[in-house]
Amino acid sequence: MSFTKNWITSFPKQALSIGISLMALNCPMNAVAEEFQPVEQSDKQQILTGKAIFKKYGIADDLPKLGLNSLVQGEHLVEHVKRSTKVGDEERKSEVFLIQNTDEKGNIDLRIKYDPAKLDENEDIIKEIEANTKIEYRLRNYAQSYDPNSVTATELGNGQVEIAFNYSKFGLPQDIAYFRFMRVKITVENNQPVKMIIKNTRDFAYQNYRINDYHQVVNFETYDNGNVGVKNKRIEANGENSKGTAVSIATIVEPVAFYDGDMEATVVNQERLSQVSDPRYKEESVKLDRVFPLMGDLVRRQGIDVPLPFGVSVAYRNQDMNFGFSDFDIMGANLNEFFDPFKSVAQVNAESLSLRGDVNILPFWNVFGYVGKINVDAKVDAEYTGEIGRQLQDKLNNKLPGLGNAFCNELSALCNSGTLSVPLHLEYDLMGVGTTLSVGYKQFFASVTGSYSRTRMVGTDKWGDGILTVQPMLGYQLADYRAQIFVGAEYQGLKPNMEGSIQGVELGGEEFFYNVGVDLDKWAYLVGFNKQFGKHYNLTVLYNKGETRNAVTLNFGYHF
Repeated sequence: MSFTKNWITSFPKQALSIGISLMALNCPMNAVAEEFQPVEQSDKQQILTGKAIFKKYGIADDLPKLGLNSLVQGEHLVEHVKRSTKVGDEERKSEVFLIQNTDEKGNIDLRIKYDPAKLDENEDIIKEIEANTKIEYRLRNYAQSYDPNSVTATELGNGQVEIAFNYSKFGLPQDIAYFRFMRVKITVENNQPVKMIIKNTRDFAYQNYRINDYHQVVNFETYDNGNVGVKNKRIEANGENSKGTAVSIATIVEPVAFYDGDMEATVVNQERLSQVSDPRYKEESVKLDRVFPLMGDLVRRQGIDVPLPFGVSVAYRNQDMNFGFSDFDIMGANLNEFFDPFKSVAQVNAESLSLRGDVNILPFWNVFGYVGKINVDAKVDAEYTGEIGRQLQDKLNNKLPGLGNAFCNELSALCNSGTLSVPLHLEYDLMGVGTTLSVGYKQFFASVTGSYSRTRMVGTDKWGDGILTVQPMLGYQLADYRAQIFVGAEYQGLKPNMEGSIQGVELGGEEFFYNVGVDLDKWAYLVGFNKQFGKHYNLTVLYNKGETRNAVTLNFGYHF
């Protein structure tokens, strides 16, 4: 460890990793397509707004979910899915059955059954349907998928009502966040839903395609027990791939059978039920539940999306520090008489690069660890008092008048005060651990991140003292842009003195050691910005500004 090790590297190592728990992010919705403009009113029509519309016209709050996921309509069901994907002149067709069973504890067993001859060999439809089904499974816990403030109703007469709404910006998981770009219309007749039409209001990314035209039609039917279910659902999406080739995707979903708690069946399509019972059909089990984050379902029931639990990220931090000293003690000798600590300053620049891994233990609790490297360039301007030369001058003059004066004339730098500049370049290893706690309400959130870091000079075995860093933050979510802005502060628990020793350097048979007092401000202001790219990637930018330091931190992360 060197003289500069603590006071140079105790500052860049705390805030290398950024722990901000993110809520669901969303993008802007453009003007509604012409087909979905409000219907012209007549004298007999009445326009209503508000969440109470659903209740007034006998529509369940969960009905909009059926446009996202038909699996929410029952705990035990069988449905048939047929899909066609056309890219240019090449067309791929596949069809499978989805079988869902729920035990008494609410645990879901979901399986895919299929005839291998009805799967396109060039398309991994099983893997794709499994991924989509996991998303749909998660949706069952969402408290509300639509935006209550966007609901309008138009009474058309003849017992028909047209209800229009947007999907919620906050209640959707990032996997299907493109539903924020949808406008929905439900036709209700005699307080029973008949049809739901969903169209996009702007282009959006879906899998590896860019979709510019999305059209979904859900036809409902009311069963003998009074429950409303999906009679059939057809989705058509048109766009292009990354090469500009035209893409057309068509999906048809039809229920086959429903089972109640006593396993009494309502068979919708006997022929398809016979098919799915064929022992020659292959079967794939879909693993739905993940261990982390714990209590994830509890949060989803409140209409809040839960971030993907595991993450890796790379952080770059560039920090400048300008600070003074309060005391110089070398090898037990106080040197304040020879070097004025209050007129001495240090200018330090540190660049660090670290790799971090993290996991969400709970939806509001993240833990992480990181390793990295720090490069430090510093210049210490020590204010020399000239006292050493003046003491020599007095002693020489006492022995021979004028000799001391002649000595100082020849070596004026030793007798006069001045600045001694010492440039330094140091390299360190870095390691640390940390945790983040966060809470959120609608667009607002708050978090506090704490981390504990240690450094070691490259080429040595001894790690320096640990440093605690705390970052409290308040933020606002720009849901339309899948981004957050936040303000806060950063505390770095630096000591008022830096002490240590230099390995391998001895004076008088003792290892060189020091104890230097420093004048540092532990707090700095913090502002930042986070942008989400898709469901996996995010970029965070932080800027710190304090009396003795300022820093910029960039963090690019991937979650899975």
